[in-house]
Amino acid sequence: MRAQDEILRKIEEVKGSDFLQIKTGDLVNYLDYEHAKSYLKPEVMANEWASNINEKESILKEMLDYMPFAWEKANECRGISASRSMQHYSIWVWMLGEEELFANLENYEYYGKDNLVKICNYYGWDSTQWDDNIRVNNG
Repeated sequence: MRAQDEILRKIEEVKGSDFLQIKTGDLVNYLDYEHAKSYLKPEVMANEWASNINEKESILKEMLDYMPFAWEKANECRGISASRSMQHYSIWVWMLGEEELFANLENYEYYGKDNLVKICNYYGWDSTQWDDNIRVNNG
């Protein structure tokens, strides 16, 4: 799993290109309060901060829980939402140290469907329950 300092370096790496702060927000959520406080509103106190659990099982659960939503947006050809899904997954696989297996997650041709299939196949999830098997690029 990623150490706090690694996460901080990744935040610095992505922040210039993270216009909607999707990746930054995901990464900050894995920081403990001491490391996260410079990214939080000043009124957020240590006893109020609940970071995500930086453990493989917890991250995989988050990925799986998000999968129906990601597929819904991809099937509906929702460009911005589909792009955001790919941004979330790129951070989650980075957190797992498996980013090299999914080098092009930010390429969301067909609204990310082929990447979602790759993710599902790798982690043992059945993509057919969500995939409408239509591949288009609208716009």
